[in-house]
Amino acid sequence: MRKIAVSGASGLIGTALVSALRDRGDHVVGIGRVARAPDDVVWDPARSMLDGRSLEGFDAVVHLAGEPIDGRWTRAKKARILESRVTTTRLLATTLSRLQSPPTVVVSASAIGIYGHRGDEYLSEDSEPGQGFLADVCLQWESAAAAFATPLTRLAVARTGVVLTPLGGALKKLLLPIRLGLGGPMGGGKQWWSWITLDDHIRAILHLLDTEVEGPVNLVSPNPLQNRDLTQEVARALGRSAFIPVPAFVLRLALGEMAEDLLLASCRLRPQRLEDSGFRFGDPDIAVALANLFNRSG
Repeated sequence: MRKIAVSGASGLIGTALVSALRDRGDHVVGIGRVARAPDDVVWDPARSMLDGRSLEGFDAVVHLAGEPIDGRWTRAKKARILESRVTTTRLLATTLSRLQSPPTVVVSASAIGIYGHRGDEYLSEDSEPGQGFLADVCLQWESAAAAFATPLTRLAVARTGVVLTPLGGALKKLLLPIRLGLGGPMGGGKQWWSWITLDDHIRAILHLLDTEVEGPVNLVSPNPLQNRDLTQEVARALGRSAFIPVPAFVLRLALGEMAEDLLLASCRLRPQRLEDSGFRFGDPDIAVALANLFNRSG
């Protein structure tokens, strides 16, 4: 049994990760602004408050905390997206650096938004960063996370793709319009979406904790899809049609920069380091993955 601290433990990914860690026998403690369990660690990143003594002797830390990126990106929202990632990461890295017994591994979240809009280009972890707000956020986020890496602590940076689960995220937003017969591709639908199921995403984080993988790691399926194809696969799995496109100008009017950076951007990735390290996907095929997801959700 290992002692593992998880920030962002109440989020969609954090909740699933905590459950998986406890199922295999690990002792898990959350890090957050509110203690949800008696031994949770409370922090206040805005005031640089985190009691390092409460993290002494932990074997690993998974850092997932960050403001959700959905919704229209106002100036205030963009500031929260950036600061919630960079400020918490700096505080946690500084705190861990002062411990007498620091964790042997830190898995720190990032996102595939670091690559920006890249068309049909096939990208790996060695590809150069792109441009745009999300790319800039991820660059600053990963720069802050670099301080986790020391001679005593291995750092793996989990660049998360489009996580598919009916419980939330992109897939949940697609379900209602498709079920109503109103769904369809976004923009031209040719943009590549690099996806991964929630189950495989959690298994990948466990893999990063348990192996010697370090540096940036793309947490995506080996089979990215263009948006139009992913939408059609979701519709097929639901026994519906999805032929009503959402024009790019409508998305831009409704969501502004968020639509450009997140929904219309094309990011075609391969999970090079995951595969090279021996990770095996449970749901690499989209049709099988969706069938499994909808069967589990009822």
